[in-house]
Amino acid sequence: MRWAQGVRAVGLGILAWLITRADWGQLYAHLVGVDIHYLLAMPLFTVLMVAVRAWRWNRLLGVHGAPFSPWRAWTAYATGVFLGAFTPGRLGDLAKALYARDERGLPWSQALAGAVLDRLFDVVCMGLLALWALAHLGWLGAWRGGVLPTESGLVLGGLLFAGAVGAGCVRLMLRTQLSHGGALVRLKAFLGGMGDQVSVLFRAVGKSALALTLLAYIIYFAQTICIARALYLPLSAADVVAAIVLVGLASFLPLSVAGLGTREGLLALIMAHRAVPESLEAALAYSALFFAFCFAIPGLLGFACFWARPLSLGALRNTASSEFNAGEDG
Repeated sequence: MRWAQGVRAVGLGILAWLITRADWGQLYAHLVGVDIHYLLAMPLFTVLMVAVRAWRWNRLLGVHGAPFSPWRAWTAYATGVFLGAFTPGRLGDLAKALYARDERGLPWSQALAGAVLDRLFDVVCMGLLALWALAHLGWLGAWRGGVLPTESGLVLGGLLFAGAVGAGCVRLMLRTQLSHGGALVRLKAFLGGMGDQVSVLFRAVGKSALALTLLAYIIYFAQTICIARALYLPLSAADVVAAIVLVGLASFLPLSVAGLGTREGLLALIMAHRAVPESLEAALAYSALFFAFCFAIPGLLGFACFWARPLSLGALRNTASSEFNAGEDG
């Protein structure tokens, strides 16, 4: 839809505005001065993180007696990473469910429940960490104390406003769609059945899946800290983790493509708040490396897996829609 494309352009607009305000000489100095030794380990971090997350997802599938082999699970999960980051509809979770249905013979509701719970572990973990991140950065009372610089306040205010607009658009879309053809009744039935399936999976392997979630985030945060060290940023490990947590949550808002704009805006805000010299240029340099090693490289690996095990995106959308409308797999 055109309105959705317009909302996603908000992030690109923020990125363009930040770039026009940056000193390109300082930005170049940050990038050419990077410590390459830290970056050499980046692909290994990616492979390990995908492996742990694929292990967690495979544990969920194993509840129904239909796990993949470790390699097949890794490639399917990597494909989901690619489709989730670089497709307009963020179809990564649906792709994993379709692989489980077509290759392991699971009913759609069971296959989708595994993908949903797999994502919920990440969302809940990030949500809890966000409370710590706000407290760590001292933002809970920042507005009243006048801690935030004017430009940083404008960035944060712009992101919050854009987020509210995006959420309002999504709500309007859902209300419009659900007002036709008994869709609300089908949605309630679908969510009810999905909740039952997710509950079964959590009771079976919830503890081990939580442990794997923590391990995956340890690897992920170690990777992001290494990027900061490569750029010699005067940030503590806790500062970097707090920044990445808030950036991760912002990526859930339908405001950008692959987090472009929202990521740079929040990083600039946090680095200015922590008095990092040349904070805007440092934020843009960090974001460039973060995009390269946490998005582009995982995306390329996922694309290679997707190429080897292709899925029709149109068929994927149609499958999800038809299964929802038919109310199958009760």
